[in-house]
Amino acid sequence: MIFLNPIWLLLAIPSAALLWFYKTSSKLITVLRILSVAFVILAMAGLAVDLPSKRGTVVVVADRSASMPPQTQQQQEEAIDLIREGMGDGDELAVVSFGQDIAIDMAPQRGRFGGFVTQVGPHASNLADGIFTALSMIPAQAPGRVVVLSDGRWTGSDPLDAASRAATMGVAVDYRKMSRPAANDLAIERIQAPQQTTPGEAFMLTAWFQSPLSQGVKYALSKNGETIAASDYAAGAGLNRLTFRDKTENPGTNEYYLRIEGDNEDPVPENNTARMLVGVTGPKSVLCLTESDVAGFVNMLRASKIDVEPAQPGQVNFSLEGLSNYSSLIIENTPAQGIGPRGMENIAAWVKQTGAGLMMTGGKSSYGPGGYFKSPIEPILPVSMELRREHRKFSLGIVVVLDRSGSMGAPVSGGKTKMDLANLATAQVLDLLGPEDEFGVIAVDSSAHTIVDIAKVKRNKAYRNKILTMESMGGGIFIYEALTNAAKMVSEATPLTRHIILFADAADSERPDAYKELLEKCEKAGITVSVIGLGNETNIHANLLKDIAERGNGRCFFTESAEELPRLFAQDTFVVARNSFLDEATAVETMPGLRSVTNRSFDMNAPAGGYNLCYLRPEATLGAVTLDEYDAPFIASWQVGVGRGLAYAGQVDGKYTGPLGNSPQYEDMLTSLVRWVAGDPGDLGPDMMVTQEMQGAECVIKLHLDPAKAESLIDELPTVTALSGTPGSSPATSNYTMQFDDTSTLSLRVPISGLETVLSTVNVASAGPVSLPPVCLPYSPEFKPVETGRDGEVLEKLAAATHGQARIDLGGIWDDIPRKPQTVPVGKWLLFAAIVLLLLEVLQRRTNLLTRAKPAVPAFAKERISRLQSARLEKAAAKRAKKAGRKIKIADSQPDEKTEQPAKKQKKDKRKKQEPKTGPGLSGALSKAKKSADQRTDRK
Repeated sequence: MIFLNPIWLLLAIPSAALLWFYKTSSKLITVLRILSVAFVILAMAGLAVDLPSKRGTVVVVADRSASMPPQTQQQQEEAIDLIREGMGDGDELAVVSFGQDIAIDMAPQRGRFGGFVTQVGPHASNLADGIFTALSMIPAQAPGRVVVLSDGRWTGSDPLDAASRAATMGVAVDYRKMSRPAANDLAIERIQAPQQTTPGEAFMLTAWFQSPLSQGVKYALSKNGETIAASDYAAGAGLNRLTFRDKTENPGTNEYYLRIEGDNEDPVPENNTARMLVGVTGPKSVLCLTESDVAGFVNMLRASKIDVEPAQPGQVNFSLEGLSNYSSLIIENTPAQGIGPRGMENIAAWVKQTGAGLMMTGGKSSYGPGGYFKSPIEPILPVSMELRREHRKFSLGIVVVLDRSGSMGAPVSGGKTKMDLANLATAQVLDLLGPEDEFGVIAVDSSAHTIVDIAKVKRNKAYRNKILTMESMGGGIFIYEALTNAAKMVSEATPLTRHIILFADAADSERPDAYKELLEKCEKAGITVSVIGLGNETNIHANLLKDIAERGNGRCFFTESAEELPRLFAQDTFVVARNSFLDEATAVETMPGLRSVTNRSFDMNAPAGGYNLCYLRPEATLGAVTLDEYDAPFIASWQVGVGRGLAYAGQVDGKYTGPLGNSPQYEDMLTSLVRWVAGDPGDLGPDMMVTQEMQGAECVIKLHLDPAKAESLIDELPTVTALSGTPGSSPATSNYTMQFDDTSTLSLRVPISGLETVLSTVNVASAGPVSLPPVCLPYSPEFKPVETGRDGEVLEKLAAATHGQARIDLGGIWDDIPRKPQTVPVGKWLLFAAIVLLLLEVLQRRTNLLTRAKPAVPAFAKERISRLQSARLEKAAAKRAKKAGRKIKIADSQPDEKTEQPAKKQKKDKRKKQEPKTGPGLSGALSKAKKSADQRTDRK
């Protein structure tokens, strides 16, 4: 017996005092009151008792890493259902899944398992943390078990560390093994090459692979996507080696892939391909991203001896390893759509963390009109692109038509659905508009539903939450129904500029009907239509959506990433609400800030043919300004992170370059700006050198100092910024501090996991940042060949250390939960008892029911009752005798009341006459005593 909140027991002292001073009317009420108060105090103190029970918690730990066999998720869900079917009353089931991360897919409960929904990262097996998380979900001192559904492969901490915790808690760890077959696994074990070389240097690339038996193997080695070696190889059983020789060329990063293929079917084909990155030191080129077929700007830079590489968006790999080939990036009048969300995220991180540079030039496909508003690139530019009301000349009426069909309920990253992001994009359109603009929303499946009727934005702001909570309702989107209702709504708008944004699934847009005729009427009414299609241009209804946008005199965007929707909605609104590219000749004046970038002065004595209207950020340096009503920045620069950002608002090569392009100093000014953006390659000087090499799953970075000058070279410990990126994911940044190994060497180990590419930058306070070549693992550690004694036996060791077992009968796990004493609070029962006692006390005080006794029977009444009972018995006996022919004389046991009463009365009267009058004194006392004795004699 224990008290969970013993502090409340102190109430017993004042309670006892009150009961002592305030007496009750009876002992019973006192007892009832004492018991009720005692029960209440014990309940408040948390009285609990320990009772043995088998009711417990089972936690399933599911392995969702890439090494698991196909169809594993379905098998794991079936196993969880089997365990749940064996639950008894009071039992609870929980589910934890692990990969690179840990996810609690179901907290302890009795409900059904809804399936795995959280992403855990497939390229690691953090089994130890998965078990620790499971143990934390079993209440202390309560019975429970853990069952692991895994292949036993693990990364990170040793799972046996969790076994001691489980044993201490008395929790057994069971397992069911789910794994791919290990036989006949042909696998590349490792691949080696220099992490960094110089241009023109020859080097050796060596690979080792395991073959389960002697067999013929085909191999192929490619460099930057081009095959440089391929042949057959007679492999022996065991470890084999392949050696290649290559020569580096231009500075940058070379990406090598080695592929091998055996004669037999391979159960783990993922480890038959290995990747290797080799960096080449030296000055890197500038990448110019352009959609122009005329390379006038590029030729201008090349004429000034700037190494520049032109490319269209589809030709560039915007991964970290791809960007590491360049010193800087110029985006020349190219829309954001061609780069994509992940590409823009990588560019922003690459500039901020590695010391690279970014320059954006103007045009109708750049800045706001190009879709860079609210994009990952906007924050690293020295100008902003918001819609400022003071620069709006016309109000706008806009209607957003949203697809809310069944496909919009599909989940995306971040725990959201496609519908959630479409709602967010619609709300962002509302936020971009001014108070006098008009706005409405229609949701469409097989019919149209007005969500917000068109009205001024200052009124419809109140419906923002309603927009954000729209839900997918099933069915498909009927295009004609959507356009008809949207056109009817927007035609009621007061502004002359009227626009429709149609959002639809490019693979599920049905019933267009007479949309062509409808769009003709819209054109005559001055209504434009833009389309945002979820999907790509190869989807079945993509051509229909493109045709709608073309006939509606609007824009058409496609995206397969629902995360892009807010930016695309904003881009279209941006263009309609205000064309931020001003295509009029505008005079420009240089500012002193331009000299800090170019180290010389320039006169811009001719107007530009047009520019993108933006706004200078507070921290940026103004290099040139327009001489019009806006005083807008024409050239602006700043330092962003350890990188550089520059905005040139004019078009550098094209129709809107204007007379400025013929200015004598125009080319010199542009090339000076590009040189500043490109920067200088990091150089630690002759007294310091940095190296890196791969050791297992870690990149070891070392900073070597001249021993004679080591003390004077380092004032503070250098730091390392590691930028890591995985295909399809946003880049991540980690910061580290180097430590001394000895008096002249500092080092750091950077962990690498999965398919990550890691691009590290060493920051030495006295020398500046130095970017190192990117590094990676050959393939995901999940596909490494099985290590005997490590991967295959860890589950058995876990079970043996915790008294668990290989679980065949999953439903029977509940029977093996040990019986343990469980602390059961009894407070609610004590309160119930106190209420019952209180009611009894009230009942006793009102009715005295509990203490009421039967009235006493006088002696003469008892005697008379006895005589009556005897008379009845004699009469009954006489009747029986009469029937038998015998006579019985019945005594008259009942005296005649008329005779008896007068006799008594006479006797009483006689005594009365004989009684002397009593008086005071001795004679009176004697008379009273005699009278009392006579009365006693009469009663007898």
